[in-house]
Amino acid sequence: MALLEDIIPNLPPPGKEYEPLEKAEAVGPLGTPEDLAVLKQVTQDLAKAEAWVAQKGLLSDWDKCERLFLFRVPIQYWEGTLVPRAHLGMPVVLEHIESLMPQLMIGLFGEDPPFMSRPRPGTKMDTAQANDALLSWELTQSGFREQFRLLTKSSLEYGTGIGKWGWKSYTETTTKLRRKQPEKFEPLAVGGVTVPQEGSDETEEVPEEIAVNEPTFEWVDNRHILVDPSLRTPDIRDAKFVIHRIYPTLTTLNQWRDQEGFNIPPKAILLKLFFPPAEPPKSSPMEGSSIDVNQDFAAAPRAQAVTIDPYMQPLEVVEYTTKTRVYTILQRRLVIRKADNKYGVINFVSSQYIDVLGAFYGLGIAHLIGGEQRVQQGVINAFLDDLSLALNGMFIRQRGANVPTTQIRMRPGGVIDTDTEKGIQPMARQPVPIESLSVIANSDARAARRTSANEMMVQGAAPSEKSSITRTATGVNSLAGGVGARLQYFVENLARQVYIPTLEAFQLMNGKHLKPSQVSRILSQELNLSYDGDAIDLLNVRCKFEILAGARMQSKRAMTQALPLLFQFILTDPVMTGLKEQGKKVNIGEMVKMIFQVSGWPNIQDVIQKFTAEDEQRAAATNPAMQAMAAQQAKQQQGQQDNLATIEEETVARTGRDVIKSLLKQAEMKVLAGEKKGTQQ
Repeated sequence: MALLEDIIPNLPPPGKEYEPLEKAEAVGPLGTPEDLAVLKQVTQDLAKAEAWVAQKGLLSDWDKCERLFLFRVPIQYWEGTLVPRAHLGMPVVLEHIESLMPQLMIGLFGEDPPFMSRPRPGTKMDTAQANDALLSWELTQSGFREQFRLLTKSSLEYGTGIGKWGWKSYTETTTKLRRKQPEKFEPLAVGGVTVPQEGSDETEEVPEEIAVNEPTFEWVDNRHILVDPSLRTPDIRDAKFVIHRIYPTLTTLNQWRDQEGFNIPPKAILLKLFFPPAEPPKSSPMEGSSIDVNQDFAAAPRAQAVTIDPYMQPLEVVEYTTKTRVYTILQRRLVIRKADNKYGVINFVSSQYIDVLGAFYGLGIAHLIGGEQRVQQGVINAFLDDLSLALNGMFIRQRGANVPTTQIRMRPGGVIDTDTEKGIQPMARQPVPIESLSVIANSDARAARRTSANEMMVQGAAPSEKSSITRTATGVNSLAGGVGARLQYFVENLARQVYIPTLEAFQLMNGKHLKPSQVSRILSQELNLSYDGDAIDLLNVRCKFEILAGARMQSKRAMTQALPLLFQFILTDPVMTGLKEQGKKVNIGEMVKMIFQVSGWPNIQDVIQKFTAEDEQRAAATNPAMQAMAAQQAKQQQGQQDNLATIEEETVARTGRDVIKSLLKQAEMKVLAGEKKGTQQ
């Protein structure tokens, strides 16, 4: 069998990683330790954390939570027979979890986007809004909603839900269809050329390389992660270290090769680990369940090979994260990553349904009402057993020669020998009173009071039969307000410990990994968003995030109701005049944007557009000021034309007079000249 030490040279001898860490090997948080020191730290901390989990009984506790959620009751048999007793499961825990989940998810993701940012000084509002659109797109790409749902369900069921954020950056090859271009050879004087003709209905696949560069978010099963045993707060980011056990395939390891800080062996060496004789993956007792009744729904252990494809075989990878360093170990033998934690925080988030003081792991619904489910299962199954005895009762018969010496247990259809002379007859018994089933109703009421989930669509603890709280609108509002506050508390914790830290992490990673050109491409091509600012401003944005389902579950509804009053106030003459005196004005475009935001319509870019050249001409034509100016210009032009016409008329008249005067003068001169000539004769 191929082992790492047979393929990778200069590996430490097996067992060396369990030796004490020498003083010279401990370089501190700012240094870069040797591989052997990393192996010692990761392996021994892993062993201590696993021992602590086993010591606290967390594995068996999670198994019990799963048994309650699946409402599985082991089969038991009537003593001395193969007749099964009643083993009906009551899905109390499941009902409460599944009734709370829709309310939480609709409340948190009922808006689009479900969050908004408040720009800090130095950040423009349009930059913050573009950043919200970018983050919303990244949340969708990372599948955040589904992973958040799983985290929330884990928090409700086990008491603790854990998520992990990160970044993926690699190149993948996809295919793209294009229309085939038939070509025709056209001869020339020397040789010829191939000229593409008009397209046809035939298509062809063209390989295309796509650069994947985006954030990730995933829910992490409690069994797949080990948290610093000394952590005493519900926030996993306060831990000294977090160990995440992963089982990647060959394809995933090759993708990590291009990631910063990874030192993956060459592909030829990796192939030897996956092809027979292959390296067996390491396994952990935390991966499986110890209760057989849960195995009907359990998936195969992650370390188990479920396909013969060697490229899909798993290998164990242990990721050790602190606030300063990140170590990754393959098969607990080979260090494939030693890097600084450039984020400065542990890239995990967590939430508890009910947190416990001085502890990290919390209490879930299974802990709160698991006892009530057992009570209901016990009562209903005991009632069914009694009903079975009533329908298939026991009999008494006269004792024969063979008298049983052992104790006889009650069972359907059983026979007891006696000395009576009446022969065989049904055994008289006292039936269980039907009033005993009221225990179930009382148990339901107690469970609803503890989790605020019941048949009234999660509207608080169910009132008693004699209560008059639902007779008036005030009572109904008080009842709804009670559950609203209780659910709101959990929603606030989810927002504060999971949602907002994830948004802050995505924004932090964008500044470290995205380029301005990539930001511009996402805004323009993916979101069809018109952003006039510089894309680099989104990488330097400073803002504070708020979840709309947080402190104000109905914030947008309230904003919508307040908008008409706001518009009436701002657009009044006194306000406009006062702003004008201060050298300010009202941004109507921003107010229109507010309407689209609170109404939820996403097509603001199609409704509000920039002027074209034709639009500017039409706007100028309908502008009263421009019309007055045009009329003034036309009046001036008409006056000029009238003046020119008057001058022209006067010029023509003056010219005519001058011509007439000239002609008269010439005629007069001719007359005088004739008279003078006649006198001389």
